[in-house]
Amino acid sequence: MFLLDLLDNLPRLRLSERHMEMFLWVMSECSAQEVPSLYALRQTQERLRKECGGVPTSHWESSMGNILYLNDISKIIANDYANPQVASLLHFYPEETDGPVSESWQTKRIKEMPLDQLTPMYRKGLKDFNVNKLAELESGDAFHVAADGLVVDQGLVTIDAEDLLLNYLDLVDEGRTPALMLVVAGAQSYANAMPNPLRAIADGDELYTSFVFLWADDVGGNITMLINAHKNIYLAHANVPGRLLQQEYFVRFVATTPHGTTAEQFEAVLAMVRKTLSDPPRTYNAHSHQFCKFRLAVPGLPADNPQQSEEASHIGPSGNCKCRRCTVGGPAATRESDDGYHALHEPGPSRTVHGTIREIEQQFWTAAEGKLAPVSAMQTATGVKDRVAQIWIGQVISQAKKLKKENPSWTLTQVQGTVKAWLDAQPGNPWSTLLSFPGLDPHKDTPVEILHTILLRLIKYVWHNLHTSWTDSQHELFIARLQGTNIDGLSVPPIRAEYMSQYRNSLIGKHFKTLMQTSAFHVHGLLTDAQFELVKAAGRLGAVLWYHVIPDMAEYLADLHVLIGNVLDAFDGVDPARITNKAKLHILVHLPEDVEWFGPPIRYATEVFECFNHIFRMCSVLSNHHAPGRDIARKCSSLEHMKHIMSGGFWPSNANEWTQASRHVRSVLHSHPIVQTHLGWVAPSKTFPGQLSKHYPAPPSDSTWIPGLTVVAESEDTCHLGSWSLKFGRIQAILVPEAPGLHPCIIIDHFSLEETLHPDFDMPCLSRPPGSPDYIRVRALDIKFIVNVQHDCRRHKCTITGTQFEQQERVTTKRTTSVLEHQDDTHFILNLFALHNAHLVRQVLPRHLTAPQPLHVRRMYHDKVAAALRVSQALKRSRTKAKAKATHAANKQKRNIASQENDGNRLNILGDDVPGEGPEDLDSDDDHVCQDPDEDIDGGGDPDADFPIIRSTRARPVKRRRI
Repeated sequence: MFLLDLLDNLPRLRLSERHMEMFLWVMSECSAQEVPSLYALRQTQERLRKECGGVPTSHWESSMGNILYLNDISKIIANDYANPQVASLLHFYPEETDGPVSESWQTKRIKEMPLDQLTPMYRKGLKDFNVNKLAELESGDAFHVAADGLVVDQGLVTIDAEDLLLNYLDLVDEGRTPALMLVVAGAQSYANAMPNPLRAIADGDELYTSFVFLWADDVGGNITMLINAHKNIYLAHANVPGRLLQQEYFVRFVATTPHGTTAEQFEAVLAMVRKTLSDPPRTYNAHSHQFCKFRLAVPGLPADNPQQSEEASHIGPSGNCKCRRCTVGGPAATRESDDGYHALHEPGPSRTVHGTIREIEQQFWTAAEGKLAPVSAMQTATGVKDRVAQIWIGQVISQAKKLKKENPSWTLTQVQGTVKAWLDAQPGNPWSTLLSFPGLDPHKDTPVEILHTILLRLIKYVWHNLHTSWTDSQHELFIARLQGTNIDGLSVPPIRAEYMSQYRNSLIGKHFKTLMQTSAFHVHGLLTDAQFELVKAAGRLGAVLWYHVIPDMAEYLADLHVLIGNVLDAFDGVDPARITNKAKLHILVHLPEDVEWFGPPIRYATEVFECFNHIFRMCSVLSNHHAPGRDIARKCSSLEHMKHIMSGGFWPSNANEWTQASRHVRSVLHSHPIVQTHLGWVAPSKTFPGQLSKHYPAPPSDSTWIPGLTVVAESEDTCHLGSWSLKFGRIQAILVPEAPGLHPCIIIDHFSLEETLHPDFDMPCLSRPPGSPDYIRVRALDIKFIVNVQHDCRRHKCTITGTQFEQQERVTTKRTTSVLEHQDDTHFILNLFALHNAHLVRQVLPRHLTAPQPLHVRRMYHDKVAAALRVSQALKRSRTKAKAKATHAANKQKRNIASQENDGNRLNILGDDVPGEGPEDLDSDDDHVCQDPDEDIDGGGDPDADFPIIRSTRARPVKRRRI
């Protein structure tokens, strides 16, 4: 039964009812014992889902009257605590670090949250130390515990949490509280807050705070091109290390609806979160083997830009202020002025929750006049447009019109006051729940997302700007160069250059990621200097944004400011109007704020959520579509239940005992890689630095060394023959000893790092020392990490002179294709656009080889570009206006001609069946033509007429009827 349940609940291998019926039939035909019916299997699955860690699916009716079904997020998080694979990895306290930053708990977003929203206690042995409560250290000093390792005494000081000795209850028992209170200056305000009310809520259990990132978007429910739009919400448990959150195993489905909006879904989801604040769920901690409680907090809302604009109650690109984060912008004249144009290249005044709510309230007051146009004008001018408020605005306008009609003597102020009183009497807030949720700012907490902003917008803009000006021969040249790219150390799939050129307007993220890292080396002779600067600026920025670890936050932020400025300035040189009408360029200036607030951008990238959409689609396709929200939620609950059981998760067998599946069931996940793949689980790597693989079959027994295939670097990169390692060169041979007492060795073709940057690419250069190849021998453990290196084809003028046979269907054909031939083997370029190991490369290289330099003196350059832009835009608008005027005149002339033709043939009826009357008689009989345009086609004219009266219209052809 377990294997059947597993087969039916593999996220990446969804099976239909028909599939399961066939499997059961085959088992019966093979004489398997006790094969259940499909009905019995479904009944057992439902029972297991309720009893063994399943996630309940609840019904919710939104404030707009739509029906939603949601999976209980508190149960989803509780399963993480009860899962031994996850519980030991959970991190609950902010971490103070002056070194590398890679996790969410090391960022300002978590460290600057109010204390009552963080984990409020620290357990040392059998004693609990709560925040905002008096404690005594082993030294005898009295402090208020603020967080793990932090105390408050007219400011923050840092101590070791292990130095805590007595908690507040201990001091109360000893009767020492009043005396100690005198030690702490201004302690009366703290004394009034004791004891901490959270201690009563914890009720003797450890009380934690779990952070959840909520992702939302509109997703098609079909795998075909048929439209079947759903609004989805998924979550990620941010207490889990970031490297694991990139696995589908850790993406959790929350809700979907084809009817309502994400605002309505957030209303229900945040109600679940709010409930945990006053009534924390109790669960089993598989790491400490004790019971605990937890509360939920929402630190961020990762999504694509249109969704984040909706969450931030922003109008999007149709407004004059196009940024959801700040109020920069304005009418076209403002954006194209010197000050306005420069302002688009810097963060503007930040939007705030209070400011947005005030603007929404002003929109309600304006809507109470009974007109929509002034409200729309306000929304366009300010950029504030809330989806929930928009529904209420429609009702406010209706109420105002009704009052005006019923009370014509009322003044406008009386109407507005009455409508406002009606609106205030409605339950809840007439705007998005996200604007009212404590600790969440949907303007600041919607970080810039690199998949959609960088790959699918910035790099897409750059690629479009390049290829649209190329001829067919230039495309062929680029294809040959791109196909010859060295992809070792790039972590990209094999390049299909011909496909990328053929479908150049339909590329996806993986193609743009390849182009971002490689295209600069292949476009010489195919573009202008301004375009080349843009390609280089975009590639260099992309490499820095894909850091998994930020070694030095201050240096990283300084570099990021320069790199973003270079990208925007380079875009100004190619398309100066782009930043005035595309918010996705301006939004880049907010990336440094997000990095400082949330950490490395890769940690809140949405690629893994987009991948999870495939699982959702298969659940949608295999539902009967009668109740899609409910059916998909229940199926995803079953998927969660199966993951929990196979991971060894615990569930309550009774009130005080928790149990888990047998060791045979638990071993399936760890013993079978195929199951791991279909669950979206990536097992821990079994490789180790210095590990080698060698050729098989082995060479003759008298050989001392066996040629190796790969060696594992210190960074756990797998290096092959021909791979490059910084500080050494290119791996020429890997030798594995057969005789005892010998150590493996790596033969390196040594290259030296030049002191100056490449004059065209601004990248470090690698060159072989003069003379014959310089081979050196190093130990396997000396290989630190792999790097990507490209040949300097630009300097050495490599040409497409080689040929090779094409491969089709894995068969070599007689067809040949042109390939790139390198003219030397001594000069190479270290690719600083490569995403893999980008932070390690920059740590090893001298600073002067990696520090970015501004392209321009920015203000002067922006003023120059803005002046030219105003001229070009004025000319463009005048041409557009003249073209529109000419088009309008031409259309008017066509209408006049059509009207004249219709007037000349107002009625043309064939009357062959009527004696004595033919078409010529009808044409001359004006009495049969309806001259009044308001007359009905059937009821107008003489009721005794022999023919129906036909009304002619100007744009409609003349009708002919045979009577």
